[in-house]
Amino acid sequence: MNYGSFVSIAQLTDIHLFEDIKQSLVGIQTEASFQEVLINVKRTLSQIDLLLLTGDLTQDGSATSYDRLRRSLDKFGIHSYCLAGNHDDLALMQTHLPSEYVHLSRSLDVGKWRILLLSSVVVGAVHGYLAPSELLWLEDTLNAYPDRPTLIAFHHPAVPLGSKWMDGICLENQDQFWEICDRHPQIEVVLNGHAHQDFDQVYETPHNSVRCLVTPSTCIQFEPQNPKFQIDSQPPGFRHLRLYPNGVMETEVHRLKVGSFHPDLAAIGY
Repeated sequence: MNYGSFVSIAQLTDIHLFEDIKQSLVGIQTEASFQEVLINVKRTLSQIDLLLLTGDLTQDGSATSYDRLRRSLDKFGIHSYCLAGNHDDLALMQTHLPSEYVHLSRSLDVGKWRILLLSSVVVGAVHGYLAPSELLWLEDTLNAYPDRPTLIAFHHPAVPLGSKWMDGICLENQDQFWEICDRHPQIEVVLNGHAHQDFDQVYETPHNSVRCLVTPSTCIQFEPQNPKFQIDSQPPGFRHLRLYPNGVMETEVHRLKVGSFHPDLAAIGY
């Protein structure tokens, strides 16, 4: 594949599809908002090399929702790389998602970059944790490719976001993860979902600086910097990343038109 001057990636996350195509999450029909985001990706980006879907692909972990997701991505016609979130069923993902265009790869090379996809899922829990096997695989893989700029993606945020309730359900063993990152200066970007909001911060370790990104959901949003859970009025969106051969990364978030999808705040007591 010819990537031109940069690799163009659209990250979609926290899609929360249901078995019932018309079912809503806090007033938003997640299938409809997902389809509108896909349309917006093609409308907004002149170049799309791949999609990254970073977890909570479904709300109910149903085979029907994974089948429908696969059909949508196949129709979209761009190679898509999916990882699990805390609402997902990995066994069903492995059965129902892989296709010509849908992949569950752990790593891929794009241009001069490496992309590593980890699982932070703890079965039956909302918080995230990178198991010892994941950390060992990560270290071994980084050791094998020390000279390639690297993006690491998993579902749960790897840094505090400044929201007490959300920070309590992010990645539990952040220190272990960042100890590895500190030993590998080729790590340029860590990309997460889970928090249903836009977050962009450079995280400094003693020997490295890493851009940490969290991306809005394709359906409902959570209010940033609020110590308590609250739905935000921001519309659904996606993140665009451009990865250049010299290790530089540029990114921005694109959202649907304000008012295109309204959360039903009354449904949760607001």
